[in-house]
Amino acid sequence: MPPTIRVILADDHPLILTGLRTTLTAQADIELIGEATTGEEVQQLCLALRPDVLLLDLRMPGPPGLKTLAFLREHCATIKIIVLTAYDDDIYIRGVARAGAAGYILKDEAPEAVVQAIHTTVQGGTWFSRPVVDKLADLRKAEPHLTERERQILSLIVQGWDNARIAAEVGLAEQTIRNHASHLYAKLGVKSRTEAVIWAKNRGWEG
Repeated sequence: MPPTIRVILADDHPLILTGLRTTLTAQADIELIGEATTGEEVQQLCLALRPDVLLLDLRMPGPPGLKTLAFLREHCATIKIIVLTAYDDDIYIRGVARAGAAGYILKDEAPEAVVQAIHTTVQGGTWFSRPVVDKLADLRKAEPHLTERERQILSLIVQGWDNARIAAEVGLAEQTIRNHASHLYAKLGVKSRTEAVIWAKNRGWEG
């Protein structure tokens, strides 16, 4: 027999919870080990139980879903996170993809898609609903290509760090950081630090 896949389900809609609980508990190789209805509960349960897979609704009470994703990527990196949501807004898709989620399922999918996504992600794959795949492709074509260093600097700028602090963090001269920032602004089509932060936050970057 294949090993049991331990799953936590996080959603604050009773009907969704009931339907998914029924679907998951009917699977011989899936064990539902916990349920959460707030962002805080998700974080606490994942830290305590370390599931194989988390099914995560992005819009629940408590910390925003993208914040929860970032927290879990830092503290529970081995968990396969599958976002389950009714929303396919660009900001969510960008943020989820950037956070390294293993899946993004729209709630109008058949329940069998959730089961298939769980099996696919624990085997190292990814599972995204077709409309999300199409949007991701369009977004990647439209966005400027940023180097790893530029992405790192932009992330720290979004967090409110000044050039001196960024320079100390990444081990470069402050003038070098200024040069990187200037090139970054040109790529983004912005003229200031504030505009860069707005650009990033509109695309799902978290401070």
